[in-house]
Amino acid sequence: MIRAEELTRLSVVIPAYNEESSISQAVRAAQNGIDSLGIDGEVIVSASGCTDRTAEVAKTAGASVVLAQRGKGEAITTGVASSTGDVICLMDADLEYYGETPLVEVLTEPVLRGIADATIANLYWRPIYPDHWLNGLFAPLAGLLFPEMLPKVGSTPWSGQRAATRKLWPETLPTGFTSDLAITLHWNEHASLLRPVLTDDWFNPIRPKPELLEQDFNLLVGRAIQDGRVGAEFQEKITPWFRMVHSLTNDYDENHPDPMEYQRKLFERSHSELMRAMIETPTN
Repeated sequence: MIRAEELTRLSVVIPAYNEESSISQAVRAAQNGIDSLGIDGEVIVSASGCTDRTAEVAKTAGASVVLAQRGKGEAITTGVASSTGDVICLMDADLEYYGETPLVEVLTEPVLRGIADATIANLYWRPIYPDHWLNGLFAPLAGLLFPEMLPKVGSTPWSGQRAATRKLWPETLPTGFTSDLAITLHWNEHASLLRPVLTDDWFNPIRPKPELLEQDFNLLVGRAIQDGRVGAEFQEKITPWFRMVHSLTNDYDENHPDPMEYQRKLFERSHSELMRAMIETPTN
């Protein structure tokens, strides 16, 4: 664990793909967080295969800009590699945060004080789609394969809003949006004090990612196999369970009278079906 007094510079990395309409606000929010902390810092926009004016607008707003290959994972690793901070905070380019304290400050202060070496935003409000991901896939499956991880990551383990000491950022990541979960898994293994940080209300556009659920499933199971937590046959035997979960999350009725009750039942069914599948697929 790095001592708090050794952490003297903060880098805020903002991965961005065609975000010219929102990037100025994101840069200002990041700089406000640095100023509020009273720490030396920098804001880096990692422009990921952009075809619009994201890079130019970000520079005008006061950020340093690096050019990355297309894909969120590429944007994160390129931005982190170009940063100089002892602590690195990751922020989405299209996030509007309504809390009184800047989100950068909320995320990084526990690291700067030495009470955490990595934090993940535990977002107060979430749209229905990622709650499906949480209750249908992540909580049942990660609870089985990585039970020690659940209390450390809160209810938003896929969040793009997070911070950690420099040594905890992986050098390589999956190209796409499953990079957020890959970071969570990396921190679960390497961070001494990984903590969820309760954050306030926020908004960002909902951009459906129909392929992401299967990518995250493959990542979770693949990492568990790699770590020797389950045998190589595990993935094939629980794939029917995953197909069932995928179907359930796609069949949600937006006019459901009680979304919270729906999420509770989604978790209960997903968990019970997974346990049934495990009768024939014991873990190592």
